[in-house]
Amino acid sequence: MKILFKILRALAAVAAVVLLVLFIAPMVIYNIIDIGNIAGIVLCVWAIVMCVSPLHHTVKKLFLKHGLTKFLYRVVNAVIVLFLIYGAAVSAAMTITCLTAPAGDSTVVVLGAKVSNSGEPTLILKGRIDAAEEYLKAHPGSKAVLTGGKGSDEVISEAQCMYNTMVADGIAPERLYIEDRATDTVENFAFSQKIIEENNLNKNLAVVTDGFHQFRARLIAQKQGINSAIGSVNASTKLVFIPTYAVREWFALPLLFFK
Repeated sequence: MKILFKILRALAAVAAVVLLVLFIAPMVIYNIIDIGNIAGIVLCVWAIVMCVSPLHHTVKKLFLKHGLTKFLYRVVNAVIVLFLIYGAAVSAAMTITCLTAPAGDSTVVVLGAKVSNSGEPTLILKGRIDAAEEYLKAHPGSKAVLTGGKGSDEVISEAQCMYNTMVADGIAPERLYIEDRATDTVENFAFSQKIIEENNLNKNLAVVTDGFHQFRARLIAQKQGINSAIGSVNASTKLVFIPTYAVREWFALPLLFFK
């Protein structure tokens, strides 16, 4: 039993090291620093300390000397464990949502992402465009709402960038509707729904976004009273982005209760 426990701790430590690299990589390569990779780094370091016996014993010895530090040690460990359980549950829900296929010929709603300084789509946005094009080509009866406004640091709106790219790639312009006012996911759905209703489009939705974003997007849509079938069309996301943005979703979800 002790050998099995040691093997499990070793595997957990290796997994934590791999994830640590993936959380640090966006900071180094793409200058992406947010709550996702900061929290991820903290969790990985904690996991490594807990799983590597010499480190664990050293930390315990250091913190268990005094009553206050002993109390803080136990509180911090309890909070981290509870947060990991919460994160695991959310991640499971995110995975299930990603696997929900859209109904046939659903209206595609492509959620925007940042546009580069040149007016071209960034990696995240290009992934969503590619996924939307693939669905539209496979479902000739579908039409798409491209949703995303123009940020203060963007040269054109996200919706216009998507439109330009998709038309250049051979998608017929009459199949595309531009929604260029939205500034967040809540507005993405609210404004897109108006376009869908005004143009009598299929009310069933095929939401195009990254897999880590699908669950929260689904909750937002349902919170706005969208009762039609909602399926997921997942963009291909670079592995280096997934851990950071997935953990960021853990923090973003509770904020839905305040909107």
